Amino acid sequence: MNSKKILLMVCCACVVIPFGSVRGEELLKLNDLIAEVIQNNPDLKAAHHEIAAARAQIPQARAWDPPQIGVEFFQTPIDSFPDPAGRWMEMDYFVQQMFPFPGKRAAMSQSAESGSAMTEQKYHALEKKIIRDLKKAYYNLYLVQQKIRINLENQDLMHEFTNIAKRQYEVGIGRQADILRAQTELSILINEGINLEQEKRSVEAMLNTILSRSTDGSLPVVPDIVMSPPPLTFDGLKTLAMDSRPELQSMRENINMTQADLSAAQLEYYPDIMLRVMYKDMRSTSKDYWSTMASVNVPLAFWSGGKFKGKVDEKEQTLRKAEQDYRAMENMMFFQIQDALVNVQSNQNVVSLYKNTLIPQAEQTLQSTMAAYQTGNMDFFSLIDAYRMLWMARLNYHMAAMKYMESQAELEQAVGLDMEEIALRSQ
Repeated sequence: MNSKKILLMVCCACVVIPFGSVRGEELLKLNDLIAEVIQNNPDLKAAHHEIAAARAQIPQARAWDPPQIGVEFFQTPIDSFPDPAGRWMEMDYFVQQMFPFPGKRAAMSQSAESGSAMTEQKYHALEKKIIRDLKKAYYNLYLVQQKIRINLENQDLMHEFTNIAKRQYEVGIGRQADILRAQTELSILINEGINLEQEKRSVEAMLNTILSRSTDGSLPVVPDIVMSPPPLTFDGLKTLAMDSRPELQSMRENINMTQADLSAAQLEYYPDIMLRVMYKDMRSTSKDYWSTMASVNVPLAFWSGGKFKGKVDEKEQTLRKAEQDYRAMENMMFFQIQDALVNVQSNQNVVSLYKNTLIPQAEQTLQSTMAAYQTGNMDFFSLIDAYRMLWMARLNYHMAAMKYMESQAELEQAVGLDMEEIALRSQ
């Protein structure tokens, strides 16, 4: 084979053909997967039922206690049972209702409403976490698919290198060691391809599990990663997260709920009122009449005061805990934002370094090594090393791109917004 043709073949093989550029090939779109996971994930479905259960507590807290109605028989001889209705002297019909002290029902209703809002924010937090896990699995699949594609192209090129080494050996300008080296490299690539296929099945199973699909289903090709990050600053992200992070909002609602519980406990010191209206049917006289009664409980009795004081103390301590939990979550959120932001920026720099510097340098090295090999000034081993250096640079580029997108997913979850929302609100 002509040396110039060899050089052209090597350079062409080094061009990375993006998955998205292959015509007619089905692509695995991230937005479609996000919509699917929100609709089908069983954890999110369970959280929906939890929200419905929490909302059902609100009308319970607002409702009055049911009234009581009854009938009483007075001056009824013992021997008249089991039919006292025939020989009674007086029969009373009554209805009574308990009226809680003003503010108690409002406090309990506020507690239930805040508890429902807290449950909804927990759902949103779970949704963000599942989307983050989905994105990380998605970009891991991207990396494995890129590794497999690179491996297959390497195998094709090693077949050609083996044939070249054989021809040069046959005409007396090559060495048998070159043939053996090319064959060894090919065997390594074949074994690596087998391992990569196993890794791909594992990543697909993880992604299918998140999507609530069958774990053994194969997945289409992940399109090329497109990086267009908006300008990001820690202070700007921190401000957005204070209003958007679901875990933080859930803890705010928990504080509101606990404050309402404390108010309800403090109102227990005030008496509830019970009113009764009674109609007296008098057999012994011809005159019936009405009677009314009002009664209150006495929370300040010394033998029952400990119950109410203990409940207030309990709610005060619960409120203090909720406030400290909020501060701890706030601190953790700031750390997560800072850590994810550093990783995003670091991986972005690595991607830029490989794309603009290391890969072009490796391509130039391969071309110069090929030219030297063509003139007999460079051995076959150096050619393979230069080739492997280029492919390692391309592989590291895809790995850095995957880590960049993973870090971006972590940042989105830490802030509580996706990148499009962050860019829109940062304007």
